[in-house]
Amino acid sequence: MTSRLALLPLLACAGLAACSNLPPGTAPTAEQIARLPVVTLGHPLPPDDRSYVLYVPAGTPLPIRTEVSGSAFSQGGASTLHVVLRHGIYGYRQYASLDGRQWMPWNQLLDTRLQLQIPGKNGIDAALLDLRVDLR
Repeated sequence: MTSRLALLPLLACAGLAACSNLPPGTAPTAEQIARLPVVTLGHPLPPDDRSYVLYVPAGTPLPIRTEVSGSAFSQGGASTLHVVLRHGIYGYRQYASLDGRQWMPWNQLLDTRLQLQIPGKNGIDAALLDLRVDLR
């Protein structure tokens, strides 16, 4: 079974889990980050694929699109969930920050787990695709 989570801008920048597995290298300094534009989620990205910092403010609905597809299905499915962050998060490539000054690899800031449970817990309920994200 193929399942795919297409998580819009935050996960594109954060891949929340995916980018955390990239080799971190040296975290950017506050001075390096200060030279980049900060784009708040929902606003236009800079032209010409320029580097930028993505900011997802606390209390703002974050749309997360989920998709299930593949050749095993005669009909796939998709839905959009709206979650709200408790703390604002800045993202730049494979790095994240809560204050925009101290940067670390995503996996040092966020613990992410993805679970697929088929059948549901009691065999009757719907299958569960659970993405859990916790601050470390």
